[in-house]
Amino acid sequence: MRLAKFNKYRNATASLATREAWYSDLALDASDSVSADGLAIDGHSLYVKATGGNSLQAIDLNCPGKVGSHTTILSGPAGRIVDWTTALHHDSLVAAADSQGSVTVWQDRIQTVTFDAHASACVSVRFHPTVAGVLATSANSGPTSGEVRLWNVSADTQTPFWHTNVDNGIDSISIRGDGQLLAASTRAGTCAIFDPRLAGSIDSVVGVTAAFHAAGRPTRVLWTGEAPFLITTGQSKMRERSAALWDQRNLAKPLASLQLQPSTKTLIPFYDEDTRLAYFAEKGDVIIHWADGDPSSATPLAQLGSVVLPAPISGCALLPKPQLGVMRGEIARVHAVVETTGAGQGAAIVPIPHIAPRRTYLDFHSDLFPDTRAPLPAQSFECWLDQAPVCIPKMALDPAKSADSLASLRRTYCSLLSRYVPADAAEPAADHGSRAEPEDAMLNPPTESENRLSKLASAPAGLEVKQHNMPSATATASVNKRTVEQHDPKVKPVVADQLARIPTKQGSGWKLPETDHARFKYLEGFAYRPTDHFTNLLNVNLRFSQQNDPVRVGPKHIAVSLKGAGGQVGVFCRDSPGRVPDNPATIAHGADVVDIELDPFDPGVVATAGVDGRLQMWRVPDIPLVGEVTFELEEYIHVTADRIHQVRFHPCARGVVAVLVSDIDAYSIYVYSGLMLHFIVGKTSDGIHSFEWSPSGDHIALTTKKSRLLRIYDARSQDLLVSGPAMDSIRPSRIAWLGNYRICLAGFSTGSRRQLALYSTDDLSRPLSTVTIDVGPGVLVPISDADCGIIYLDDRGSRLTHAFEVVGDQLIELPKFESPLPSLGMAALPKVYSDVAQCEVLRAYRLSSQSLESVGFRVPRKRPEFFQDAIFPDTVDTETPAVDTLAWLGGAAALPLLINLCPPDMKPLSEAPPVPVRQRTFAVETEQTANNTKDAISAMLSRVDEPDEEQAPSPDSESDWDD
Repeated sequence: MRLAKFNKYRNATASLATREAWYSDLALDASDSVSADGLAIDGHSLYVKATGGNSLQAIDLNCPGKVGSHTTILSGPAGRIVDWTTALHHDSLVAAADSQGSVTVWQDRIQTVTFDAHASACVSVRFHPTVAGVLATSANSGPTSGEVRLWNVSADTQTPFWHTNVDNGIDSISIRGDGQLLAASTRAGTCAIFDPRLAGSIDSVVGVTAAFHAAGRPTRVLWTGEAPFLITTGQSKMRERSAALWDQRNLAKPLASLQLQPSTKTLIPFYDEDTRLAYFAEKGDVIIHWADGDPSSATPLAQLGSVVLPAPISGCALLPKPQLGVMRGEIARVHAVVETTGAGQGAAIVPIPHIAPRRTYLDFHSDLFPDTRAPLPAQSFECWLDQAPVCIPKMALDPAKSADSLASLRRTYCSLLSRYVPADAAEPAADHGSRAEPEDAMLNPPTESENRLSKLASAPAGLEVKQHNMPSATATASVNKRTVEQHDPKVKPVVADQLARIPTKQGSGWKLPETDHARFKYLEGFAYRPTDHFTNLLNVNLRFSQQNDPVRVGPKHIAVSLKGAGGQVGVFCRDSPGRVPDNPATIAHGADVVDIELDPFDPGVVATAGVDGRLQMWRVPDIPLVGEVTFELEEYIHVTADRIHQVRFHPCARGVVAVLVSDIDAYSIYVYSGLMLHFIVGKTSDGIHSFEWSPSGDHIALTTKKSRLLRIYDARSQDLLVSGPAMDSIRPSRIAWLGNYRICLAGFSTGSRRQLALYSTDDLSRPLSTVTIDVGPGVLVPISDADCGIIYLDDRGSRLTHAFEVVGDQLIELPKFESPLPSLGMAALPKVYSDVAQCEVLRAYRLSSQSLESVGFRVPRKRPEFFQDAIFPDTVDTETPAVDTLAWLGGAAALPLLINLCPPDMKPLSEAPPVPVRQRTFAVETEQTANNTKDAISAMLSRVDEPDEEQAPSPDSESDWDD
């Protein structure tokens, strides 16, 4: 039974701030428009329309009270301002549209751009949420027709690069949080959705909602951040104010709706994508409502509360998250413009803090404040036009970490994406209107598009990029620490404790051993003592995807997928086997987990991928993992796709991870470095079963579903290198690399026959060797040992573990290992953790429904007192990065770091003295042979001479002889 989901902020309360915190004695313009919110806020100022209607007042955010000298008039438009907005990617950028069709942009309160957008009065203006310099405007050319235009104001030309006509007129527009789609609400009570990036299509309509609201009444539309959901507001035929929540993928009817009291005014929607709360304010009313805006909750748009203001509302806006008082539990702050505050007084802006109740506010509550969007462009204009996926930059709200993390992420962002952002954007502005040039500006000259951006401002920085953070709540400071450490030569690599004294050396490549005979035909699988097992494992997830592994093993920890709400992953210390407590340390991902990974270069990091499209990196604390243990979220990546399927860390570069994702019509592999999306590999509409990195990390191999192909891509150029037929069945297949030049594919052929195929990476047209194992439903999961040339096959749902040795181009079957319990998954440790003194070639952990069994595979040898260097060559150090991350991104090749496995107290067999042989002469051998013959004859005669005691003589035998 699935528990109903409720918004955890439902108990938050709102109240008016004290009058000392109001912005009072304002002289405002009383004119109104349907699309205007009446107030705009950024990180420094509040913007309201001044008296006369053709200018804006900029009020210092940190100077409440009687505004007086704290206000700045932003003039410029020739007509009356009808709408104005601030940018999500900048802290001091505002645009206004007027009744004569022109648009004006101010940066740092200085007018930078003015252009004619429409021939008629503008309706609304919006900044693009992810691309600097892009604006969207709308206007109505007639009673039943409207138009939407997109402008690149950083370009030399002042013509729209995209436009479309909208029937029935436009009331408002909104751009989705990731910048991919644009929505326009119409006077017909509908909402049209467009994709401006579709090439060659002027009317690029993605969909149109049903006519839920009454026609001819004012409507508004608002996207719920990056998610494919949007909120529309309007009125019913009885003039009841209504709000509807829509799923972009099903516009036939809304997911939920909310009805309020009748009115003729516009209902203004606001949305907080961090708390997933929706706010509704009506001009001319005195009440602000808030509701549960989470589409996945039990009751979407359920009203949670309201607050009453002292005077009618003429405008409303949400304060940016970085300016909230998080140490007071303030999850949101609504600023409302009220028309009058008393006799003889002017209008005022009233802050309304929204507080989540907690017992104490001494510490930062990370559960209340996830990482929020940072004021930073996320991609370039060219990448956005090319439909490249975007990773929204996000920042931590913890005051103790935000400053350091922002500075570090700014440097990281500009170094990794200098082609997206102007080179002088690495440092924040010292004050309004002045900037300092970076010292390395000549080393990273701006591109042509970046030079265009600089024309927006009088300073050289164009649309200034002040902060760069990525998804990770408490994680941000730690994320940057990991990102900086991976390039810091002073940081020592993590090496197995027992091998820390053994130096590594650089090898020439990843190759299989060359042999012409089977060396491991007497391979023996065995189970360790029961005291080395993990028992009493409760709630093991029995429905984990067969394409992924429910158990992962690292040098320090073991992660196992568990049943339970929120996607639970149990974490155990590998050196503490035995009975697992009833309440083990558990990571709660927040949604069902589809894959688990352990960072190979940081044994304290566990990665979880969920159905919610989030990839999270968790720091395992260095304490006993029993009971309530807090796992710190180090990294958070919200993948811009519908679903995540698999996650794989890069085998040679720290911080690089590949993620298999799927959209409605395509599968692809996203390659991230830290939190930056760099490459998209293998995009196909055929679907992808699984993928794996090559040992060198240069290539990615994958298998497709519909076309049933095995493909190898270059991970950095994203080019398809070679392709060939895979298994005949569309059922799941798994890949394992054996060195850089051989690939093993385990899957199904026709008739549910399970097979193992060996391919050469030079030619995938046909396999080198194919072995049919049996007929069964269970998926075979390959585990490769390139040092020995052995492939182990974990038989899911069976008690068997198969093994095959690669000899030349053939697969030779080895003895099977049988366990008393069926397998749910198996994970192997690096070769350095095998007991080479006992000739153990593999150490693994085998998961069953209630236990985690420690197993091994060994080979009998004639002289086990010596180190068997014939079967234990120098192995690859999988716990030390073989190449710098930035160097790999730039095209550098990784060379393996090798470790000698010989223990210090053992001597290699190749250096052992020969076995002594006793010398024998011919005379001695002849005499010994003769003596042996005499002894044998004497023994035979003695047996013949002995009487048979058991048989007594016949009583009448003597009389017979007498006769």
